[in-house]
Amino acid sequence: MPLRIIFLFLSLISASQADSPLPELGHPSQTTLSPEQEKQLGDAFIRALKAQVSLVDDELVNDYIRNLGLKLASYSPEPGREFNFFIINANDINAFAGPNATIGINKGLILAAKNESQLASVMAHEIAHVTQKHLTRAYQAHENTNVTTLATVLAAILISAADPTAGAAVMFGGVAGGMQSQINFTRSNEYEADRVGIQIMTDSRFDPRGMIEFFEILQSRSLYGSENDLEYLRTHPLNNARIAEASNRAAKSSSNTRNDSLIYQLTRERLIVADSQTAASLIKNYAPHKNEKASKAYARALIYLRLNEPAKAITTLKALNKKHPHLWYQLSLAEAYVNNGDEKQATALYRQLNAIYPGYLPVTHAFARSLINYKKYAQSIQILEKQLSEYKNAETYNLLARAYSEQNNLLKAYSLKAEQYANDGFYELAVQQLTSALRLPEIDTETLKRLNAQLQIYKNKYKTE
Repeated sequence: MPLRIIFLFLSLISASQADSPLPELGHPSQTTLSPEQEKQLGDAFIRALKAQVSLVDDELVNDYIRNLGLKLASYSPEPGREFNFFIINANDINAFAGPNATIGINKGLILAAKNESQLASVMAHEIAHVTQKHLTRAYQAHENTNVTTLATVLAAILISAADPTAGAAVMFGGVAGGMQSQINFTRSNEYEADRVGIQIMTDSRFDPRGMIEFFEILQSRSLYGSENDLEYLRTHPLNNARIAEASNRAAKSSSNTRNDSLIYQLTRERLIVADSQTAASLIKNYAPHKNEKASKAYARALIYLRLNEPAKAITTLKALNKKHPHLWYQLSLAEAYVNNGDEKQATALYRQLNAIYPGYLPVTHAFARSLINYKKYAQSIQILEKQLSEYKNAETYNLLARAYSEQNNLLKAYSLKAEQYANDGFYELAVQQLTSALRLPEIDTETLKRLNAQLQIYKNKYKTE
């Protein structure tokens, strides 16, 4: 049976046995999974995740979620731990913690939250599962399983990809069954994740009542959701005792009446506009009025961009930026200039932003895209090469390969794509790119040697994976 709503690996919707005493899992430090093993499993899990689902590719939205997660993690029991945050491009309410502190959040969950504290409560809860080592037992029970197989099955279960027609979990039935059993067993740790999550929220100055408010949203969904929603919620009911305990803890914590940050409001509007099937149907809900929120005016400008009305977007964004200058307004303004055919204004604004925010990926990539659009390939290559020397990022590789391809330097383009795939652990794809590169005519002897040596490295890594 496909699961249409999975909320939180080690779910915030607790298993029915949550009333029973918690099993003794031992001290968090009692683990045989070494940091190297967990990293290997985590890297494989991320590859499996990217192969099975679409991720939100909005760099500004991803940057907000990452910064929010890192802020919360800095107040966790492991403040120095490195976390990876991903947004799944799906409308179901879902979030999960995977190996090596990988946390995935569905777009639908972000939109279901009505304020920033509610969203922070989900992320704090997942961070708590990581820091309290609640995931260890599920991994250790399958320590003799191939890492790639284990990661693929785990990803399939957590993202609800275990579809009878295509699910990876079905392909590896025995492992999947055992893994699901281990996940179900560790859901008893929900109480502790609530407790630690509330403390994280309090220390990072979010309102801990946001967790209870999100419970209420889930209860409402259980009453008024679709049939598929109800099927899942019947087997994973919200536990009244657990809600009461979390409520008591939140009430005892220092109550912060923190307002939603502007960046949260802008993030939410970006997702709403991007998620709309028809931008025209949205515009009536964003008619300008006196004392409207800046985020609503920003959303209206984004809708104008989707409707291919850049002149209206420019007017709106200029007014917004004049009142309270903000990078996100300026990036959208530069995009509107591009769409309006104003190369001079667009390039000047992008260049200014690139000077103010050097190395900031959303700016670097937007500037590079505009330069490629204007056929200024050498300039875009210069910017992207500098960026790549400082930080390896898939989109930087992708844009750089595109710029070289536009210059008819296919050898460089194939090599960059191969490096991009290898950097993300997709060695089979890296091999394909280098194989294509080796078919190009007139490759000098030195380059041929280098490419063949690199090809062999990728082939060996692919075999071991």
